[in-house]
Amino acid sequence: MKKIILVFTIFASSLASFSANAQIPGVSKVTKALPKPMLGLKIGGNFNELSTSGSELAQSYKPSFLPGVFAGLRKGSWGLRLEAIINTAKYDYSFSGVSKGTFKNVYLDLPLMLEYKLIPRIWGQVGVQFSRTLSVDALASGNTPPINSPSDWFQKNSYSGVIGVEARLPVHLVLGARYILGFTDMNAVSTSNASGAASSAWKARTAQIYLGFRFI
Repeated sequence: MKKIILVFTIFASSLASFSANAQIPGVSKVTKALPKPMLGLKIGGNFNELSTSGSELAQSYKPSFLPGVFAGLRKGSWGLRLEAIINTAKYDYSFSGVSKGTFKNVYLDLPLMLEYKLIPRIWGQVGVQFSRTLSVDALASGNTPPINSPSDWFQKNSYSGVIGVEARLPVHLVLGARYILGFTDMNAVSTSNASGAASSAWKARTAQIYLGFRFI
């Protein structure tokens, strides 16, 4: 994870340096023909669900909070965007009526997206997302026993498809909405658990809304 954060930091720092150089007389004429950098912060809300054919997980989108940073390059009607987002998620579970509660997960999401200007100020986004599971906790409901080693239930790494739309507003504000469709089976348990509940595939589904601020 440290290597991932280091790569993003170097990428963002390079964009900031690129923007600064663009203001130097003589250099600015050259940089007009080059892609324009973008760097900013965002906050927003997640609505997460793990889709499954089994009955061990409640099928409902539960709200959570997301902070993140973004960096990108744009040229004309096209752009490339990289983000780093801390994604918190909650999933209600019930295994054979014996163990009930809520998984509380934290992920590091790294979406890489191609952007296209649909109309003035409105950009469409499509791409892929790599996610790293940072932590998993299980909060038991009532007097039911908690799940042992909750982190063992979830894959450490996962991949998703991303589609979204973003409005680039005045005073450097951005407002966006996004849908993430998981490709990876998040269930790391390939056999029946201690309660006898058969394993089934868990596919992440996430809707996001966010507000951001562009420094450049």
